[in-house]
Amino acid sequence: MCCFRGLTQRTTELRADKPTHAVLAVALLVLAGCAGTPARYPQELAAQEQALAPRWYAPPLPHDGKTTELTQWWQRWADPVLADLIAGAQELGPSIAAARAQVEAARAAVAGVEVAGRPQVSAVANAVREPSIELPLGTTLSAGLQASWTVDLWGGNAASVRAARADEASAGAGWHAARVLVAAETAQAYYGYRLCLRQLAVVTDDRASRERTARSNDITEQAGFTAPAVAALARASAADGRNRQAQQQAVCEQQLKGLVALTGMSEPQLRQQLSEAPPLPGHGALQSMLSVRALPADVIRQRPDVYRAQQDLMAAAEGVHVSQAALWPSLSLSGNVMRNRFSGGGTDITLNSWSVGPFTLSLPLLGREGLRAQASAAEARYEAAARAYAATLRQAVAEVEQSLVAQSSLAARVEATATAVDGYDRSLRATEARYRVGLANLNELEEARRLKLAADSASVALLQERIQAWIALYVALGGGFDPRQALSQE
Repeated sequence: MCCFRGLTQRTTELRADKPTHAVLAVALLVLAGCAGTPARYPQELAAQEQALAPRWYAPPLPHDGKTTELTQWWQRWADPVLADLIAGAQELGPSIAAARAQVEAARAAVAGVEVAGRPQVSAVANAVREPSIELPLGTTLSAGLQASWTVDLWGGNAASVRAARADEASAGAGWHAARVLVAAETAQAYYGYRLCLRQLAVVTDDRASRERTARSNDITEQAGFTAPAVAALARASAADGRNRQAQQQAVCEQQLKGLVALTGMSEPQLRQQLSEAPPLPGHGALQSMLSVRALPADVIRQRPDVYRAQQDLMAAAEGVHVSQAALWPSLSLSGNVMRNRFSGGGTDITLNSWSVGPFTLSLPLLGREGLRAQASAAEARYEAAARAYAATLRQAVAEVEQSLVAQSSLAARVEATATAVDGYDRSLRATEARYRVGLANLNELEEARRLKLAADSASVALLQERIQAWIALYVALGGGFDPRQALSQE
């Protein structure tokens, strides 16, 4: 307010004995001393990144965490069917289309703000038929150019442009994030269905084993060598096997329907493509798919959500500048160049005219409480964006470390699971051999079969968990997003 008081006093003094242009020049010089403070977001960004942990506390795996390796990561699966499904899902994904629309809207906003801060030139034309004091009733035709310009005294227009560009970058990062998530969702659905089929094969083999036992007991029951209760137990076990198979079949069919909806392919076409898919990757192939050895600050820069939060913070900082600039005087200039023609009463006159002005310097007096409230709201949005950016950084580190912990745990379970599957398989074969010669009863055989089924199911589930964990780590690392080329892939 001291700047405004000084300006008023100085202007009053000059109006008495100085030309108008001198008054304006002095006013601009005085106002220039009241310019706002620069945006604080660079210091805020540096402070938040310095607060990150200096190293990973989760078990690291051998990989440099480079964006180039992440970009080519899906090629490591060597599965053209998966690549086609991801491409189809990204083509049809509503979340990607919505994010793309946000990018276009942000670009339009940038264009609008940039144009608003420049001199405006419009073509104008008018026609008037009326009498005048000097001339008789006649028609006046005018055409020309009209120009206006609101001078950016306090950098508010420039700040608006920077904020709009930050919003555009944020929208671009959101578009990349949507693509990464759709790719991950498609891969999870694809491998979920294929592993469901492997689980179906396990229960189908179990059903076949149970039915062989049931048929054998039916024959021996008819011959009088097996008690009816034992034969009934074998038939019940076979029925349980059929029930498990029907349940698993339904699960797989439901997953296939979901994959059809996700990719937009017809079901026959999708079934045909899936039948041509290469074998599933084994635990050995998964062992070195992806891992992290880079520092946390280097890794999180690859995440689109971190970049988006950073750009949101930048836009909020520029919004503070814009709201503060609205509290200061504004200067606008206007002018026109016209070609005029009057005809009437036997008179035909053509002439050119031009004008410069008015030069308007305005300062809002009434309603300043609303402007101050908007400035306070902009400050609050900036503080909220800073907190959100800090939280995004922490969450990014947490997600990477959680993925690393999951990878380490799952890798440790591979050997134990393989040992269990091998041991229970040998036990079942031995028990079946003893059962055929009468050295083991049906209860022992059923127990060995249940243990073998559980071990086989656990093995398939472990492979599915590992694949999902790799995909989760890929998403946690940003999915190949590079802030330096945020919009280059559109």
